[in-house]
Amino acid sequence: MADLADRLGAAVLAHPGVVRLDGGPFGTVATALPGRRVVGVAVGARGVEVAVVLRADRPVPPVVAELRELVRGVAGPVPVDVHVSDVEEP
Repeated sequence: MADLADRLGAAVLAHPGVVRLDGGPFGTVATALPGRRVVGVAVGARGVEVAVVLRADRPVPPVVAELRELVRGVAGPVPVDVHVSDVEEP
């Protein structure tokens, strides 16, 4: 799970519409690993949850759809929830 969470975080951060990963309103979107957490990516038995801050100059729905497919490309055919925590000016 550690390798998957790290790979997912790197893939999501590489998307041009993503400013940063985010832990969500209470910091709960994260994968706990020995000695650290991958904030913004939660890998669980029911799928993957990602929380992000997006660039304001890109339309949100298409970016979310792209992120969902990106995550499935790394994690396989799993349910994916993408939460947009905020948008920021570039």
